[in-house]
Parts: sequence; C-alpha cells; structure tokens
Amino acid sequence: MMSARVIDDPAGCLLVALRVRHADADLCADKLHALHQRLEQAEGFRSLDTIRRDGGLGTDYYSLARFDSVEALEKWRASKERQELLGGIEELAITDISREQAAGSNIWFRPIGTMPSTPKAPPLWKRWLLSMLAVYPALVLLVALLKPVTSLLPQALGLFIVAFILTGLTTAFIVPWLSRRLQGWLTS
Repeated sequence: MMSARVIDDPAGCLLVALRVRHADADLCADKLHALHQRLEQAEGFRSLDTIRRDGGLGTDYYSLARFDSVEALEKWRASKERQELLGGIEELAITDISREQAAGSNIWFRPIGTMPSTPKAPPLWKRWLLSMLAVYPALVLLVALLKPVTSLLPQALGLFIVAFILTGLTTAFIVPWLSRRLQGWLTS
C-alpha cells in the first residue's frame, strides 16, 4: 500500500545491463541465479529482478537490485564476495557492462542506449524451410479447392487467383502462426 512514507524511502537501487553470447546464455543465467541466492542473505537486501532477452547480437540481461539503503548497497558493492560472484559473470560479457545507481522512492534510470540490439534474422535455410511449410500445403489445398472455378478461366488468370489468395493467407495467418510456433527453433 502506498503512503507518504514512500517519499522518504532511502532505498538504494542498482541497474545492470549485460550482454553475453547466445551460447553462454544458460551459463550466465545459472551464475545470476547463484548471485541472487547469495544476495538474499546480504544485509539490507530487498529484491532482485532480472529480465532475459534472447535475440539480436547476444542475450541481454537486465538486473535491478534493491537494498534498504544506499549504505547497504555500497556495503554489498564493496564486498569481496560480490567481486568473486560477479567475476565469472563479467567474464561472459561481450559488450561493456552498463551500471546505474539511484536512491530514493521515485527512481528513474536513463535509457541504456547501447542495448537492446535488433534481433538477428534466422539463417536463410530456416526462413526458406518456414516459407515452404507455409506455402506448399496451402498451395496444394487451394489448387484442389479452386479447380472447379479456375479450370473455366484462362490459365494465367486462374494462377493469379490462386496466388492472390495464397499470398494473403500466408502473409496474414500462416507465416505469423508458424513463426510463433517455431520461434525457439528459428532463433537457436
């Protein structure tokens, strides 16, 4: 529940943005989990939220650590244990690690300009295969269903009608649906 006491909250927060290679993403997640478990025992610790974003030039992690006070945060930042735990995480970084510290209840962080990156497109062979999965079954079905109509028309016009309907179906429904269903495979 919000109250006037929130305005005087001396909380200390630390926002960290980190990018690792896709191949190191799970290892980094394990190391961040171990850090979180240790942080829960730190004096003055409140919470840690981490967001993982797969895609682009690497896997991005955004972590926001909250402490009861700036002093508690500074004590944790100066600890030897923190340095040991973060050493293995920082070694995985493929870009400069962005850190921002703030205090008080109404904390706003500047946007991190270097991340996130535009997601990297899947390899050509995967996009090609996805297109084939989207087009071929629908093409066979449309040709069979529209044969009574298209057989009465000139061949070029019949093909145009099939291509017109097929393009609409694949663009609006089939490819987006397949892309969502196969997202893990496409980005792996």
